[in-house]
Amino acid sequence: MLLPIIQAESIKGRIGIESQPGQYDIKTRRPELQIESTPAQISAPMPVVQLNIDQSRMWEAFHGGKPTVFWNRIYSQMPDIALQGIAKTVEKGNRMGDLRIRVNPIPDLALEQLMEKGPALSVFGPATPDNVDIHFTIPPLDVQVTPGHVEINAQVYRPEIEYRRSSVRVSMEQYPNVQFRVTNLDLRI
Repeated sequence: MLLPIIQAESIKGRIGIESQPGQYDIKTRRPELQIESTPAQISAPMPVVQLNIDQSRMWEAFHGGKPTVFWNRIYSQMPDIALQGIAKTVEKGNRMGDLRIRVNPIPDLALEQLMEKGPALSVFGPATPDNVDIHFTIPPLDVQVTPGHVEINAQVYRPEIEYRRSSVRVSMEQYPNVQFRVTNLDLRI
């Protein structure tokens, strides 16, 4: 007697999944820079150089100089000339009073007085090569600097990020199936 055999055949189910990845869109804007600069300023006015030439001593040697200086020079010599005159008068008096001299001194004194020149006055200033004074006056250079500056302003933008979702498609490609079969089944009674 044959025993019945049950055969079972199964087919697995299969699910299909299709997916697309999500996407990021990232947009960035360049930063904006605003630069303002103020240039430095330099102020350096040119100083005026002064040249002073003093020729007064040269003119004093040439023609006596200014009247005030000329007369001061003359008057400053008068005390010495007066003293010299007094000394000569005393000397003449002494010669006239000297009894040891046998000749009459008055004609000699008169002749000397006649031949005598006037007092030696220094009318002009001394003539030397250094009578002209030259002086340069150079004022200090006045340099003023106003420093400049730079202002930088930066505008920074945040990145714009956009995410697009993915899609997932799920489908049943094959349904599961189980089939039973019985063989060698004796249906005789």
